[in-house]
Amino acid sequence: MTPHHWSIAQTRRALMARELSAVELVTWYLQRIRQTQATLGAFIWVDEEGAVQQAQSIDASIARGSSLPPLAGIPLAVKDLFDIAGMPSTYGGRHFVHHRPAATATAVARLVQAGAIVIGKANLHEYAFGTSGENPHFGNAHNPWNRHKITGGSSSGTAAAIVAGLAVAGLGTDTGGSIRIPASLTGHVGFKPTYGLVSKYGVFPLAPSLDHVGPMAKSVADAALLLHVMAGYDPLDPASIRTPCRTLNLPDGDAARPGRASADPSRPLRGWRLGLPRQFFFERCHNSVLHVVQSVLQELERAGVEMVEVDIPGVQDVPALQNALLTAEAADVHRHRMDQLDEFGEDVRQRLESAAGIPGADVVRAYAFQRKFRAAATRVFETERIDAVVTPTTALAATDIGQSKTHIRAIEVPVRSHLTRYTNPWNFSGLPAISIPCGHTQDDLPVGLQLVGAPFADAKLLKMASQMEAHIGWNPIAPLYR
Repeated sequence: MTPHHWSIAQTRRALMARELSAVELVTWYLQRIRQTQATLGAFIWVDEEGAVQQAQSIDASIARGSSLPPLAGIPLAVKDLFDIAGMPSTYGGRHFVHHRPAATATAVARLVQAGAIVIGKANLHEYAFGTSGENPHFGNAHNPWNRHKITGGSSSGTAAAIVAGLAVAGLGTDTGGSIRIPASLTGHVGFKPTYGLVSKYGVFPLAPSLDHVGPMAKSVADAALLLHVMAGYDPLDPASIRTPCRTLNLPDGDAARPGRASADPSRPLRGWRLGLPRQFFFERCHNSVLHVVQSVLQELERAGVEMVEVDIPGVQDVPALQNALLTAEAADVHRHRMDQLDEFGEDVRQRLESAAGIPGADVVRAYAFQRKFRAAATRVFETERIDAVVTPTTALAATDIGQSKTHIRAIEVPVRSHLTRYTNPWNFSGLPAISIPCGHTQDDLPVGLQLVGAPFADAKLLKMASQMEAHIGWNPIAPLYR
C-alpha cells in the first residue's frame, strides 16, 4: 500500500518507525498534486516551500526523539475559505485574489499546533455560495471518479484532494451541506459537527447562523481525530459554545468495536436504534441512489440495527425558509461588494441579487421557525429513543459539470436544490450530521448514507458511524488514482 492510501494513524506510525521521512511524505503528495492539478483542479494555491520546511522541522524532532503531537507530519488540504497568515486567501472570489490575511483561523491554528502540514488551499464554489464546485475564476473541481462530473460543493477541492490521494485529510465548511454533499458524491467521510462546537473565527462567512466547520477524511476515525483537535470554546467566535461534549478519537482498527449492546458476531451492530423518516427524506430521490441506500439499510438491519419510523415535524417547510435565511445573510455579508456585481460569477451574482426580493417579514419568520425546528427535531431523539436519524445524504449521484437540471422519475428538477434537500435541514437545526460512503450506482458513482445525531452527541454519532463504516467497507481512493 502506498502513502496516499494511508489513514492518519498509519501515516503517523510510518513516520515514527522511519519507514519514510516527513519530507519524503510531503514530496510524495506534492508530486501527485503536480500530476493531477490540470485535470482535477483540486487546489487554488499549493504551499510547496512551506510544506517542505514544516516537514524538515518534524524530521528533526523525530531524530531527536522528541514527543510529537497527534497530527505531526500529516498533510492536509484546507478549503480556501479559511484564513492562514501569510498565505493567499481568495475565498474563491475575484475580490480577494491578492488577499493575504494577518491571522490564522482558529480551527486551522489548532490543527497546525497539533503538527498538521497545510499542503495547500483547496478549490471551492465561489464564496461557498453553491453546490457544484464549479468556479468561473479558478476553474472547476472535477470528480476523481469521473472527471466530467461535479465533486459537489462548496468544499469541492478538498473532496477531490482526499479521493485522488493528494492529501491525507482536509477541512471544509458546511452551510447547507457543503461538507456532506461532496463527501457523498466523491465517496469519503464528511462530518458537520453540532453548531458552535468548532470555531468559525477566521472563516469567511456565507450565512453565519447556518455555517459550520468540519473535517473531511478517508475514514470516520480520521474525521474524529481532526474534530478532537479542533473542537472547543473560542472567545473570538460569538457562536462558539462552552460544552462538556466529549469528541471521539478512534484509533486505527478500533472501528469494529461492538455497539451499546452485547457483542454478537452474527449481528455486529446490535444495540443501535435508528430513526427512519416517514416523509420528505426518501421522496424525490433518484432510483439509482434510493436502491443503494435501501439495500444498505436492509443489510444494517440484518446486522442488528433496529429501524424505527419517525416524523420530523416541520421539515417540509425547511427548504423555502432556509433559502430565505441563507440568501439574506449572504447578501448582508457581501453588502459592501454589491457595487461590484460584475466581479461575481453569474450564479452567485443572481443569488445575491435575488435577496432584494425577500421580504424582511420572511426572514424574521425564518429565524423564528429555525428555533422551533431545532427544538422539534431534538425532541424526536428523546420521544422515539433513537440514537440517530438515517437518510440518503443526497437525492442524486454526481451530475455533469454545467448541468443545472436532471430528472427524477421522469420529473425535471433543479440539481442545486436537490443536492441540498436532505442536508440543509441539519444546518437549519444545528444538529451534528455525518456522511459515510455506502456503495455506488450502476454508473460507478459513489452514494452517501447520512446519520444525524442529537445536539452535542457528536462522539456517539462518530462511534456509530465508525461501526457502520467497518461493516459496509469502502476504498476511499477513486479507481483512477489508486
